[in-house]
Amino acid sequence: MSTALPSAVLGAAAHQARITLVRKYTSAAGVSTVVVSLAVLVLLWFVRDVQLGAAQVGAGGYIFSGFLAFGVIAAAVLGVAGELQAEREDGTLLRAKAVPHGMTGHLVAKLLAAPVDALVPVLPALVGAALLLPDSMPQDVASWVLLVLVFGLGVLTMLPWGAVLGSVFRTMIGLAWAMMSMYALAALSGVFYPVGGWPAPLQWVAQLSPLYWIGVAVRSVLLPEGAAAAEIGGEFRLELALVVLLAWAVAGLFIAPVLLRRMARRQSGSAVQAARERVLAKGY
Repeated sequence: MSTALPSAVLGAAAHQARITLVRKYTSAAGVSTVVVSLAVLVLLWFVRDVQLGAAQVGAGGYIFSGFLAFGVIAAAVLGVAGELQAEREDGTLLRAKAVPHGMTGHLVAKLLAAPVDALVPVLPALVGAALLLPDSMPQDVASWVLLVLVFGLGVLTMLPWGAVLGSVFRTMIGLAWAMMSMYALAALSGVFYPVGGWPAPLQWVAQLSPLYWIGVAVRSVLLPEGAAAAEIGGEFRLELALVVLLAWAVAGLFIAPVLLRRMARRQSGSAVQAARERVLAKGY
């Protein structure tokens, strides 16, 4: 028996993704997502002439590469996990479950929307950085293609793990703690800065996280070769980063559907009603 999705499901998923994105980014909440990007531009303006380290790498390059790397993580993990949790409690997943291929189509729609969700908030900073920090941007077509590849692979890697978080935690308060832990993990995993100067045990711990490899991959594309001196081993190891991210993506794509099917089986009208009563009573 074929396991391929009917074309109607794929078409409906694409339609749902388009409607979701249009509604999100034409609302006040959606427009506000670019505020952080504009704040980063202001920061880049003030540090545009600051150089760091013996290699004299621009501080703006580190700030922008860290912002771009975390943008992938925020959209693919925190955004998807939060949406799944909200949809479980407001009955969206229950309605999707009642439609043939509804859950699958719903998740495919999220897969289609996630790259756009990751790109839109960082797009103003990307355009601004091209004007303020031209030396920190890709200098040829091949480098731009590599940046798109790294960005897309980062989203593909983290999206299933966002779905895992959204399916494991049953309440918004539990998910909030998980998100706070994700921020801490990002800070300790070298997303925003290289960890080559850290003690060896901390370097090994950092490399266990896919967040570290996203940060390395983005820096390897945006920063000059001299910046590699601050990385572990004195090199970016881009090829290894891509392999590790692909392995995390494959693992996530195997684990996430199992947990999502289990979550879908537990969805019922009584569960949605209990969630609503809890929110009314406790506010979360």
